[in-house]
Amino acid sequence: MKKSPRKVGLLTCIFLVAATMVGNGIYTSLGMQLTTISCGFTILALWGLGGLCALCGALSYAELAAQMPHSGGEYYYFSKIYHPALGMMAGIVAQIAGCIGPIALASMAFGTYFQALCPQINPLYSSVLLVTLVTLFHLVNLGVSAVFQDLTTGLKFLLIGFLCYLGFRYAVSPLAILLPSKLAFKELWQPSSGVTLLFCYYSYSGWNAATYIADEVMTSQKTVGRSLIIGTLLVTVVYLVMNTVFLMAAPVEELRGVLDVGRVVATHLLGPQGGRILSLLIAVGLVASVSAMTIIGPRIMEMMGKDLSVLRWFGQVSKENIPIRATLFQYVMVLVLLVTSSFKIVLVSTQFAIISCELLGVLSVMMLRRKNAASRIKATGFQCPFYPLPQLFFALVSIMALVYTAVTNWLEALPGVGLIVVSLLAYTLIQRKTDHRYSI
Repeated sequence: MKKSPRKVGLLTCIFLVAATMVGNGIYTSLGMQLTTISCGFTILALWGLGGLCALCGALSYAELAAQMPHSGGEYYYFSKIYHPALGMMAGIVAQIAGCIGPIALASMAFGTYFQALCPQINPLYSSVLLVTLVTLFHLVNLGVSAVFQDLTTGLKFLLIGFLCYLGFRYAVSPLAILLPSKLAFKELWQPSSGVTLLFCYYSYSGWNAATYIADEVMTSQKTVGRSLIIGTLLVTVVYLVMNTVFLMAAPVEELRGVLDVGRVVATHLLGPQGGRILSLLIAVGLVASVSAMTIIGPRIMEMMGKDLSVLRWFGQVSKENIPIRATLFQYVMVLVLLVTSSFKIVLVSTQFAIISCELLGVLSVMMLRRKNAASRIKATGFQCPFYPLPQLFFALVSIMALVYTAVTNWLEALPGVGLIVVSLLAYTLIQRKTDHRYSI
């Protein structure tokens, strides 16, 4: 008798969402943001705005997950709601910009923090070792992947709780530095705030993580949507608290332009030796982020391989239902990025493409409702509250972030635009070689 495939539950889905979101962004973004923003209130306001946008996105995708309970995320949604060409584009963008790029970024941050404890070790070597070991873990079976993900995410949040405790107990600056001022309100309306918001968007990326593995989730119509909403709310609170701690624990001048913000904060709280030890713990916490995206990415390629004959090689899975070929492909691509790209180029270019796809994804809720109304199909399951306000708010802020990025960082944004264009053009070639045996 053939055993039923192993399924994961709500807790693992929440951990997957939280681990994907809480990665290197929270430990690196503040230093980049302070190069153009000086007021703590402005920083927190933008992080709060980013969290509200992520929640609007999570509410929208929760409705999509209830209506179309299938793995693949945007690839599946866009193919059904818009056109297979947009589904193809979204699948490629999600794989490259949503998983491969962020894995490389989190691994780079891991190497930077690990070097604080072992200066003689090249950050690239430790980054490559991390990606290799995590990939090997997830090639075993889904049960091992779930346990590894739960343990590393639990460790990550224990670390965050400890760091926040230290920050509020030993912080050198008063809460007054975070209060609003004329300068803070002025900064909120400057174009530089759009770039700062892009870093927040990057840190919140992953609120849609559970949609990529819906087929492997128990009662996915309910569980996936719940995990998106709960995970996003949890991470928003964590981000606001952590940025408050960072801004209170160290002078802005020492944080500005620094990639390993956590190390600077830890050094101020615990001294040089304590800072090095806490840097190692932060590096360990980044393992959960690399692990979560290592799970998600291959599932996207697997779904595309099952549907598109030209990519069928990636659709094969092991007896344990692990997409080994897609996982190894992702591993090789991450190594290429680690060796050839800088942190900022990878971040800006990937986020431009990801925000564009998420914008289409959130707006697809409106398209789906129109199609259902035209076909007189009664919606079942979760429906986004206050419709269409969350979708319109998400669209407004996302378009602002994209415009600001195109204006101020156009050179770094070009690879993201190129990825979208090339993905759309590739559809024509792939369509000729596809028999569409896998029903979308």
